[in-house]
Amino acid sequence: MFLVYNSDVLYENDFRLSIHDRAFQYGDGLFETIRYEQRTVWFWPDHFARLTAGMAGLGLQAPDNFTADAVYQCITELVSVNSLTDQAARIKIQVWRQAGGLYTPITSKANVLITVRSSLPFSVTDKAQIGIYDTFRLSSSPVSAFKTLSALPYVLAGVYRSKNSLDDVILLDTSGFLAECLASNLFWYTNQTLFTPSLQTGCINGIIRRQLLRFAPELGISLTEGLYLPDVLTQADVVFCTNVMGIQWLRNINGLHNSLHLQGFASAESLLNALFAQLHS
Repeated sequence: MFLVYNSDVLYENDFRLSIHDRAFQYGDGLFETIRYEQRTVWFWPDHFARLTAGMAGLGLQAPDNFTADAVYQCITELVSVNSLTDQAARIKIQVWRQAGGLYTPITSKANVLITVRSSLPFSVTDKAQIGIYDTFRLSSSPVSAFKTLSALPYVLAGVYRSKNSLDDVILLDTSGFLAECLASNLFWYTNQTLFTPSLQTGCINGIIRRQLLRFAPELGISLTEGLYLPDVLTQADVVFCTNVMGIQWLRNINGLHNSLHLQGFASAESLLNALFAQLHS
């Protein structure tokens, strides 16, 4: 496979990083995971806006010609050179501070790495067994809404998921409120209202989350962001999680929730249908 590193197209086997690299030494950077499907980079304006906002939060200086149009063109060319133009693909953009310094960096200039892999199409699926992971809790910070290279809470949550043979886990914040799933945002529908945890919990400001927040009012669906304890899920008509790879219905959460109620399912489904309509327009 080919990749792009600081505008240069390289074979993956030819790509090298110094042991002094700050991504390796300190996790001093960000990443975006992006879906390519139907010859389109999905939700690109939102992805680029989140990436550049995160770079500003870390004090990273963008390379020359690091514009939405230029990076979009670079992505589509990379997809093409890897013979994925007519397939679904997963694109990852990693941006991190150039080498130098210890905890205190000596530059704000950034490196940019873009990679691509084939992917399954965007889909709606089920996850049967969901656990609550509360060993490493999330907290809000100036960069918590972004995907930082230092992802230890999610790595440890993934270890817990694997050890306990779960399909996914829900992470909590430091006050015990629901935050998000392992790699996706959390939603539930109760009493004709769609709920999702506030960004105050330290959850990622997900791209599909943004779309659902936009579409819900247009469909007459009340949507509330807030701070909620896990037991609210026992009253939910339907619980699901979202990311750019797909939507997953959550069937059984610590044994507390194991069915899809028709009213909640129908309302959530109408919201997802609106999302699909935009994707296929």
